[in-house]
Amino acid sequence: MSDSPYRRAPKQIIKMKAVEANISKIELSVVMPAYNEEGAIEAAVREVQEFIFDRLPASELVVVNDGSRDRTGEILDELAAKDRRIRVVHQPNGGHGRALRTALEAACGDYLFLIDSDRQIPLEVFAEMWKVGRDRDGVFGVRVKRRDPRVRLLLTGVVRRSLRLLFKVQIRDANVPFKLLRRSVWLEARELIPEDTLAPSIFLAIIGRRRHDIVDWEVPHQERRTGVVTIRRWKLFKFCARALLQLLAFRRKLEPWTLREQS
Repeated sequence: MSDSPYRRAPKQIIKMKAVEANISKIELSVVMPAYNEEGAIEAAVREVQEFIFDRLPASELVVVNDGSRDRTGEILDELAAKDRRIRVVHQPNGGHGRALRTALEAACGDYLFLIDSDRQIPLEVFAEMWKVGRDRDGVFGVRVKRRDPRVRLLLTGVVRRSLRLLFKVQIRDANVPFKLLRRSVWLEARELIPEDTLAPSIFLAIIGRRRHDIVDWEVPHQERRTGVVTIRRWKLFKFCARALLQLLAFRRKLEPWTLREQS
């Protein structure tokens, strides 16, 4: 006979089965990469609890701690110990794109909500966005009056024009960290998005816009209150150059995949 503690604690077995049943019925997964955000991460999680968990009890938060060197991981573990709807994944630092992909892989919900941990887009607007998104395949946030450095605004314009040229899609804010999508869109796209992709959110936006019922939703944007921007100026341009090469490779993979799906 097994000496599993579950044989000695039938009440615990019932509790665990109830948790498993709830997990299988998750309606929404909030996915959030985090790196060195000890000054903001608790407030970011509290906002999810207030504006999403309180509205959608069948939801979860998947946070990927991307090798933070401050107390981000410790704070997340403390919060998760008090709320089973919070799941924390710790991994060595691999960049925002890899962390986001890890979070998407771990998510269980029928819908996925992609956000960042810097709180630049207030979650108060989620309720209206959810009403719109439930009747569609997704909703893309569009930041109005962005509070970012001018160089980032310039590069956003370059990305917008590049996507229109390469993929024949019009996406106003392709890499916005505020996207609501059916999980089926991610499952459809994942085979085309390598683990080392720098900006998987852009790739998801392309597939979503080309093949699904997606609408835009304007959202407010505010200045970063804590933490630091880890990619600046010259590093940002190098990042964008690498991302462009990845987009070109993605385009080569996307065309035969699209034809195969249509046949």
